[in-house]
Amino acid sequence: MARETYEDWVVPEFAPDVIQALGRNSATEKLARPETMTSDTKQVPRSGDFAVAVIAKGAAYGETAGTNDYVEMIARKVGGIHRVAVEDLMDSRVDILATKRVDAARGLAKFFDNATLAVSAASNGGTIPYTSVYKAVRTTNSATSYTADDNYTAGALSYANLNSTLAKYEDSEWADDSETFVIAHPAFKAAMRGLLDSQNRPIFVQGQGDVADVLFGHPITWSFGAKVSATATQSPTGNPLLIVGNRQLMIKGMAQLAPYVTSTNPGFQLQLPTSGDGFKTDEALLKAAMRRGFVIGTEHGFSVFEKTS
Repeated sequence: MARETYEDWVVPEFAPDVIQALGRNSATEKLARPETMTSDTKQVPRSGDFAVAVIAKGAAYGETAGTNDYVEMIARKVGGIHRVAVEDLMDSRVDILATKRVDAARGLAKFFDNATLAVSAASNGGTIPYTSVYKAVRTTNSATSYTADDNYTAGALSYANLNSTLAKYEDSEWADDSETFVIAHPAFKAAMRGLLDSQNRPIFVQGQGDVADVLFGHPITWSFGAKVSATATQSPTGNPLLIVGNRQLMIKGMAQLAPYVTSTNPGFQLQLPTSGDGFKTDEALLKAAMRRGFVIGTEHGFSVFEKTS
């Protein structure tokens, strides 16, 4: 067993607030279309085309022969435990539990974003809980007539590459301006500020206050999880990604784990040392967990730019 120590916090003149890294919400949690899950697996119907054509007088109508299928989500559990001595909880002027709840929420957000957006391999049910947007657009899918990398661009950050990324999405029948989102790693910010179009106008407009940053007229949601990684992690180190898509085609499954983890929110549970190992050592356990599924509706509704230099 291992626990963090707080001896440096338990001093008479310590300020009541802790300086923390800025907590950020998950981009996927914020933007994806929610689907309630009452079991660990859910199939979401996907409709095929409805074909129409000119019909001569007295001629028979042509019949649609499209495929109506489904995409499948499997709920996965993500979480961790923080161990703290009860003396620290009693003696510290810092609200340790509130502080660690913020840390846990930030960790869950980054992990969930990385798992759903940027992991480079297909789901294996363990270290890779979902097939990410990045993996999906880099993989051929005969069920949707999608060819690998059709909606993928890689290279240096430039006006041409960003324009190409958005154009690939806009060229799809699944594009919808009213539902379009842009998710990007904050590593794009500095480089974007210097990009101009052919008339020397900035393509990246930095927002103020509650107004979001904007790229080509679309608001940007920043995510520290949007970096490529081999397996899901809250600290990815690969190339940063920019993803354009239709939020109705990015589907998150909302599953309940326990009374303290509802289908709408991650949960936190404090177990005081009344039994078990904690009873032997006077240590409380703070558990943080969330249970989510994830799947995309079709690869044609997304476009990904990977900044490789």
